[in-house]
Amino acid sequence: MIISQAFCCFFYDKVIFCRRYNKAGGIIILLLFLSENIRSMKKILNNLLHRLKEDSLNKRVGNSTREVEYKEKREIKTCLVFWSADTDQNKWFRKLESDFAGVKMDKLCFIPDGIEMLETDWVAVRNADLGFGGKIRNGRLIAMLGCKYDLFIDLNKETTALIKFVLQHTQASCIVGMKKEGGVADIVIDEVTEPFGLVNKLNVILSGINKY
Repeated sequence: MIISQAFCCFFYDKVIFCRRYNKAGGIIILLLFLSENIRSMKKILNNLLHRLKEDSLNKRVGNSTREVEYKEKREIKTCLVFWSADTDQNKWFRKLESDFAGVKMDKLCFIPDGIEMLETDWVAVRNADLGFGGKIRNGRLIAMLGCKYDLFIDLNKETTALIKFVLQHTQASCIVGMKKEGGVADIVIDEVTEPFGLVNKLNVILSGINKY
């Protein structure tokens, strides 16, 4: 009888413990679920706000007042290079700087969300630079857009609203880039899909610019 009572007490304590454990576990699971959903909702709202900002920016995109002028490579004194951050940029940058030795080269890099990079001798542009009403909150970018470069090299593989805005508001004499949907370029280089491929062909094309 004593053994039976002891066993029942032991069993009762285990049941109470399990119930308490399950309740606490359920609360933890619920909190994790809510936390994950809050993060998801926050991401959705941020994406929605960014879309609204892009729509406002697209309304500001119009025909540039710049005058297009095709210059032979030896006539190019100033250049702006615009690209999206990638892991192979050092490879094609070395070739580009070698091919354009003596040319004053400014650099503009679009940094996608989730990528951290330190600015050195170049200017960074991010989605965070886009404010409400399509306002650009990046003074260094605005200053670049006002400069009259002999050549603008667009190495971006895609065209977002922010990238398109830059291309349509530069005062560069000539824009060269790869063929892509929504692209803005005076000289379109076919059959290239990567920055290194464009850089490889660029030297030859600009050297024979007098043929155009």
